Amino acid sequence: MLEYDAAEMSGENPAEDGRTPTENPDVDRDAGQAEGDEAAQEELAEKLRREREARAQALTLEIVGDLPYAEVKPPENVLFVCKLNPVTEDEDLDLIFSRFGRIISCEVIRDKRTGDSLQYAFVEFEDQKACEQAYFKMQGVLIDDHRIHVDFSQSVSRLSDTWRTATNSKRAKQAGGFGGVANLEKKRQYRAVDAEANARKQSHEVAAQGKGIITEIQYSMASAFNTLLDKLHLTSKGDEGIPAKEPTEAELNELKDKYTKAGQEQVFTFYDELSIGEKAGLFNRLKSFDPNYINEVTQKALHLPQSSDKSEEATLEPLPDNASASVLDSKDDDIQSWYTAGLELVSKGQVAVILMAGGQGTRLGSSDPKGCFNIGLPSQKSLFQIQAERIWKVQQLAEKESGKKDIAVPWYVMTSGPTRRPTEKFFEDHNYFGLNRDNVTIFEQGVLPCISNDGKILLESKATVAVAPDGNGGIYQALLTSNVRTDMRKRGIQHIHAYCVDNCLVKVADPVFIGFAAGKDVDIATKVVRKRNAKEPVGLILQRNGKPDVVEYSEIDNATAEAKDSNKPDLLKFRAANIVNHYYSFRFLETIEEWVHKLPHHVARKKIPYVDLEKGETIKPDKANGIKLEQFVFDVFPLISLEKFGCMEVRREDEFSPLKNAKGTGEDDPDTSKQDILSQGRRWVQNVGGIVVSEVAPEETGVEVSPLVSYGGEGLEFLQTRTIKAPAVIEKED
Repeated sequence: MLEYDAAEMSGENPAEDGRTPTENPDVDRDAGQAEGDEAAQEELAEKLRREREARAQALTLEIVGDLPYAEVKPPENVLFVCKLNPVTEDEDLDLIFSRFGRIISCEVIRDKRTGDSLQYAFVEFEDQKACEQAYFKMQGVLIDDHRIHVDFSQSVSRLSDTWRTATNSKRAKQAGGFGGVANLEKKRQYRAVDAEANARKQSHEVAAQGKGIITEIQYSMASAFNTLLDKLHLTSKGDEGIPAKEPTEAELNELKDKYTKAGQEQVFTFYDELSIGEKAGLFNRLKSFDPNYINEVTQKALHLPQSSDKSEEATLEPLPDNASASVLDSKDDDIQSWYTAGLELVSKGQVAVILMAGGQGTRLGSSDPKGCFNIGLPSQKSLFQIQAERIWKVQQLAEKESGKKDIAVPWYVMTSGPTRRPTEKFFEDHNYFGLNRDNVTIFEQGVLPCISNDGKILLESKATVAVAPDGNGGIYQALLTSNVRTDMRKRGIQHIHAYCVDNCLVKVADPVFIGFAAGKDVDIATKVVRKRNAKEPVGLILQRNGKPDVVEYSEIDNATAEAKDSNKPDLLKFRAANIVNHYYSFRFLETIEEWVHKLPHHVARKKIPYVDLEKGETIKPDKANGIKLEQFVFDVFPLISLEKFGCMEVRREDEFSPLKNAKGTGEDDPDTSKQDILSQGRRWVQNVGGIVVSEVAPEETGVEVSPLVSYGGEGLEFLQTRTIKAPAVIEKED
């Protein structure tokens, strides 16, 4: 590195008057100024060093042939996409990124010898603004179960190739720029007319800087390498440039022995070929599983014993009247009593909410967590925001009822591995939708390895195990591993409402439901809606051999499905449709360790990308080649007695509108969800004497009433006699 003399740089000569600095009578007075000058000079030296470092880096790339010349700049309409799944194809990326604008080219880079994906790609847009939009929207998005990293391309290889082509050499005679490409305008020092002067100048610079340039080149190359390691997440946390730690030989042998004894040694097939970072990642993933437990649950799932409970002789009956209630048939006084009791429990700080939000919006045409989805309401609110505002409103209602302040309903949001970080970011970006962030906990459900049809753990790539979330039934184990239950205990929580994110009408922390379940002193309660007809493919809440249970539509015959209620002949006998909307007592969750191991695993046969163990190639199967294991949240129902189970029937149009399908399907899609909310709002306005008019299509005649204004239709008297022109949004009282 070059050294700089501070006095020379400032234009001063300390010995000019014949005195040394220590003989200067003004030295004390000028000391502060001297220190300031020294700091400025150090800053200037650092600036010069950085400029030289940048030049050295560019020169390094020019020397190795990566740049046509040092001053070239990368195009601004090309994105670099990495961390791809090996099975992701060019056309997959083209389809996903094309929603931002026209794609000129989309190329997954592959090994020239094997043709295998190198798991990164370049996407070139026609328009720079489209490229910028994609950069901001696609970072961290999940594609083929891999969370991608997006950055602006720093490569100029395409420009270099264009520059070298004969075509552009010809164009150079007629067009501006270098080689006919405006982006490749050369600087004056590279032009032939100045070649001699430039050579002399460079000769002097080399003589003066010599060793300095070489040092800077070495430093820049090391810096670039460290940056690459960091971007590929191959460095240890907190230690920049330090590669991830490879497991010791003893640790590796111990884990290998464990998997070998379990007959799953194939997971180490490519271990010796991996980089240190890849070895560390694979080791840590495998260490998190117990291969003997995986074998056990796999065999149980694949070879379920024939139980009398599941046989045709099983006795199926509706839940007894003493375990059930219906807001459709109950007296207003009973509903008000439950409501008041529920609000009192909220005001005491005894109510919490668990949201099951592990799914992505893949079927909806979105790679974001489903809770981030905008169903097209006039307010443009996401599902997360709608539900957060309902929690806020319940807190306000409880404060008004009790006279207390700062009442909180803790919200525990369960995600899957792929959706956790996007969910956290979405909440952060939206300031937790007005809730106190200390009362929002985002945690993660577990995963299980994917299994081949012959019972072997599958590798997704040479360095990664194929895994899948363990289903919504994984909620119970996740409450333990995430310490959510511990947090509930510290807060004094006694009553928990759990639901799924895709229901836009869900009454979060519903006081009526909480009051009903707490009043019956049950351990589990569930909400249901009336089955539309005998053919509707929904699970049913009932009792099987005297135990509460859920029976899938496919498990019952036509005669059972069509049977009528002897007391109400116009209704189906089995009509309690499951909507995955549950209540738990905290005392029951305190016993998780006693029964969680008893919950069964269910098999879902899937097409699972995997690595051919002989060729090392990633295979994307065209038919089911393996299974994913999952648990269901309602598998716990039969473990309790009917005396500790409750069921509340609610109006479908008020509380259940699932979002399952892509827009335009006409059933359980964004349009139906949107319409259900607008229709509900219209009914609320009309119930208080408001008038709703519209000059648009019938499906646009609704009113969106913000949860911040009304939780369930209450407090809208200010709209009495008012005329509302639909579609409209009621965001505040005015």
